[in-house]
Order: sequence, then C-alpha cells, then structure tokens
Amino acid sequence: MTFPESFADAMPAMLQDAPVGLLLTDKKKKIVWLNNALQNYLDIDLNEVKGASATSLKNDALKSLLKAKNIAELPATAIHERRWTKCWRAPLADENKGLTAHYFFDVTELHQLHSENEHIKSELEQLNIHDKTTGMLNQHGLMQTLESQVSRSRRYNNPLSLIIIETGGIKDKKKLTQALVAISLLLNDQLRWADLAGRLDSHRFLLILPETSANDTTALAEKLTTQIGALDKTPKGLTIATSTSSWEKGDDLDKLMSRAEKGLK
Repeated sequence: MTFPESFADAMPAMLQDAPVGLLLTDKKKKIVWLNNALQNYLDIDLNEVKGASATSLKNDALKSLLKAKNIAELPATAIHERRWTKCWRAPLADENKGLTAHYFFDVTELHQLHSENEHIKSELEQLNIHDKTTGMLNQHGLMQTLESQVSRSRRYNNPLSLIIIETGGIKDKKKLTQALVAISLLLNDQLRWADLAGRLDSHRFLLILPETSANDTTALAEKLTTQIGALDKTPKGLTIATSTSSWEKGDDLDKLMSRAEKGLK
C-alpha cells in the first residue's frame, strides 16, 4: 500500500502523540527513540535512556517493560500507584535497518477489574455450602457447622465425635460419582436428625455427631462400612476406610480434625 506523501510526512508526529507507548531499538537492542506517551508514563526523557539496552538501563520501570513477555507489573512510586502494562514487540521492515518497535499499553484498570471479579467469584463460591454432586454440605458448610459444635463442646463439655469415610479403588469418574451419590443417600437415611454429613473432598465424607461417645462412634463407623459394602449401586473394586475422633478437653476444630485424618494414614 502506498500512502500520500502528506500522510507519510505526518507519521512521525502521529507516532509521537499516539496514546500507546512506543519505543524503538536498533539491531544491537539499544534504545534509539520513544514517544511522548511513554515518556509521560514513566516520567523519563529520551536523553536519559537513549543508547541504553535492557541490561544496562538504570531506570527499573523501563527495564521491566523491555524484558516483559506479556504483562509487566510496575511497583508503586512516589508519583504513581502500582500499575500493569501490556507489552509486545514487532520488528520493522528490513529497510528500517533492523529496528524493533516496542508497544506498551496501560492495562491497570482492566487488571483491577479482573482481580475484583475473581474476588467476587471466590466470595460467591464460599457462600455456596452445598456439594453439587450429592446435594450434601460441602467442606465450607461442614467446617462452619463443626466450628459451632466444637464451641458448644468447649463451653458445656458435651460429647462430640467425627467419622471420616474415605472411598478408593475407583478411577472411572462416572462410576465414582454413582458410588458417591449412593453413599450420600445411605448416610442421609441412617443418621439421626441431630447428626450432619457432608462431602469433605472428592473422595471423602465427614460425619459430625453431637452427643455421641467414642465407643458409639466406632460402632457406627463399622456399621456404615458394612452397609456401604452391601449397596447394590456401588461398583466393583470400591474400597472404604473409616477413621474417628472424639472431642477432648482443650480441643479446637483443627485438633479434632487432625486426629480423625491421622487414622486414615
């Protein structure tokens, strides 16, 4: 494409005033030019950096931009807050003697919006306390409930026990899902109204048993293991391991859970 002579004459001024930061390096990767937008963005002057390379630059911000492969994070300064810059480069045509153009675009606002969206997404996930596969409480819901039960036991010295049921031996995702749903239905059917059961993670269930002694908890764990093994809808090869723990004076949630999890190792 051939541009009118007047257009070609206007190119330097257009690039100088472009809203995107622009810098040129020669075939030795030394800086030969940068436009007004980049000078204003970094509070530098061409004379300060002309002839320098990315390795010899004293300006840390520009050094980060030149070395970045995609997004560069610029730390806060006395003048600017922390910023993020999109960086990309492209060699110019051969007749331009090996010049490479470096483009820089401030994406701080976009980055902040992305971070805010991720934070909101995380908060929404935290608010969801039910497991999508089984409909039972998920780990977040279980820990909320257990925290209140532990506080009650610490205050009134009431019995409180846990059972962790761990499944294994099934690699097929569809068959594992069928087994988990079948087990969840059994647990909901067998537990008392005061008991709570939920999906602790991808392969484990947690049962929270208020007012239940250690001996009764052990007996219940054995009973549930037998019942799960007898379910019609559990696939062949399914293995079940259980472990229990009961509240002791001085326990907090972490100690109670830690003892139950150690029993599975």
